[in-house]
Amino acid sequence: MTDKDKGVTIAPSAGFCPGVKKAIECVLALEAAGKKPVYTIGPLIHNKQVTDALEAKGIRAIDTLGQAEDKSGVLVIRAHGITPAFQQEVAALGMEVVDSTCPLVKKVHNVIDHYAKEGYDTLIVGDAGHAEVVGLLGYTQGKGRVVAGVEEAQKLPPFDKVNIVAQTTQKEETFYAVAEIIKQKAKVYRVSNTICEPTKQRQKETRDQAKEADLVIVVGGKHSANTARLAKLCAQMCKIVIHVESETEINKDMVFTPKKIFITAGASTPNWVIEDVARRVRYLREDKV
Repeated sequence: MTDKDKGVTIAPSAGFCPGVKKAIECVLALEAAGKKPVYTIGPLIHNKQVTDALEAKGIRAIDTLGQAEDKSGVLVIRAHGITPAFQQEVAALGMEVVDSTCPLVKKVHNVIDHYAKEGYDTLIVGDAGHAEVVGLLGYTQGKGRVVAGVEEAQKLPPFDKVNIVAQTTQKEETFYAVAEIIKQKAKVYRVSNTICEPTKQRQKETRDQAKEADLVIVVGGKHSANTARLAKLCAQMCKIVIHVESETEINKDMVFTPKKIFITAGASTPNWVIEDVARRVRYLREDKV
């Protein structure tokens, strides 16, 4: 029986985005080259299976620079990026530093920096407190605000000049809905759609596939913002959506009846976890089980 016969489809774009893949490959290469210990500023990605596997190799996430006790090691800036002020602190530490900031996040840094230097306020459509957003705020010349969506945008005061940007993993509909509100509040505005192309592709694919499915399974960390956002998008297209971190959360009652099952995953979910989920689903859908 083929995968198609079982009614199970895996999203082609599911799994690590290029930025996350680059960061993972970076720390693994450093460890393999004997650069020990390897410290990452914050968890490299929001996926427990991956962070546990990295820690087993001596690749350790730290919350503060003071926790980097062995200065002979290497310090890795993760894909989310950091503020310019924090970059100075990192440089002053005297350790070897490897910058794994996603190039698409750096592009947002440059966009914000350009307009901030021209006197624009910056409005970021994203998740306040998220590591990427904290980094973006560092480029706003102290004139940055963050909103999660339309409701928060409606409460903002008027702007003289404002540049509207997005956290790279934001939902496009939310970004443009906020932009329309801010346009009415600003004398001068710039709309900079900084949502990354892998996210746009993942969202388009999700819309196309989820609306045809009887069940959608979203695979990824429960603390991953982009995975949670993907699950919400799926819920708009399909009545039954399950968000799981691993195949152990899947049982026969969930997957045996639906005719069409669509499996997708967040940008921080490794392919092997996705495959484990798909394998379990296919197994549970066999008549003999």
